[in-house]
Amino acid sequence: MTYFFQEKIYDWGSWGQVYQSKEAFIPLIQAIFDAEHIKPDGPVCHLKPGTNAVFKAGSYVIKIFAPKESGLDSDLDFDTERSAMQRAIDAGVRTPRILAASAFSDKYEFKYILMDYVEGESAGDAMTALSREQKRIFAQKLRQILGKLNQAPDAPVSYAAAMEKAFRNQRWNEFSQGFKGQMADYLKGYSPGPMVHVHGDLTGDNMIMDSRFDLTVIDFADSSVSPREYEYPPIVFELFRMDRDCVNDFMDALHILASEFVERLFAGILLHDFGAGFVKAIYEEHAGNNIEQLQDLYEIRRLLERHLL
Repeated sequence: MTYFFQEKIYDWGSWGQVYQSKEAFIPLIQAIFDAEHIKPDGPVCHLKPGTNAVFKAGSYVIKIFAPKESGLDSDLDFDTERSAMQRAIDAGVRTPRILAASAFSDKYEFKYILMDYVEGESAGDAMTALSREQKRIFAQKLRQILGKLNQAPDAPVSYAAAMEKAFRNQRWNEFSQGFKGQMADYLKGYSPGPMVHVHGDLTGDNMIMDSRFDLTVIDFADSSVSPREYEYPPIVFELFRMDRDCVNDFMDALHILASEFVERLFAGILLHDFGAGFVKAIYEEHAGNNIEQLQDLYEIRRLLERHLL
């Protein structure tokens, strides 16, 4: 039997070697478009690499999820992204239109989402050219988007579930036992905001700004249910790049005092799936030390206060 996808996937490493290969995926992409009765109106080209295979084909984007042979539970990723995108669309958030979301059986079963391509510039790059007043407007627009995204789930989810997820996160394994003990004590004593749907990765690359200054949110793969402060670390560190003016404008838009915002941001870091990476970046850049030297959790909060307020 002849397959559209010819490469061998048998573990995570084998997927990593091929998932950005345009040549490996073009026959499969064409077969999926044919199955959906959609004609691509331009050549296949790369988009920002991630966990899954993502390509642009003219005015369309196709995201092909890693098959189970890769060792990744892509079914969960597929269901999460598809449902989160639809929920955002229903809430009135500017999001790429979903044209198809299904599975294609070939050499492996590939789940995929086919959507419109959004023209524009990544918000992270666009912000570098914004005026002071435009940054204030941006913060207000971002607050409006969060207001639409951060809705309560149909079935209640407890804060304890978010804590347990943070405690099981293996990315914290390189930190000292003393640090992790402080982290557990802090989160157990913390009073979170309400548990809501969160995007979880509102970085400069995952928000597109068009010529009219409108924002489109993309890549919902990291969506989950958590306190809304879970949104803050990617916004502050990757979208705003710790720009004080942007952070202050965002605090103003949220109608929150600076001291409370830093506390919420601090908790959001500890709860976040990529919180360990944020802590490492903050400590190494602003304390000038290796992460092995970090023993006191609260040194991170002091660094936040010093460089954001």
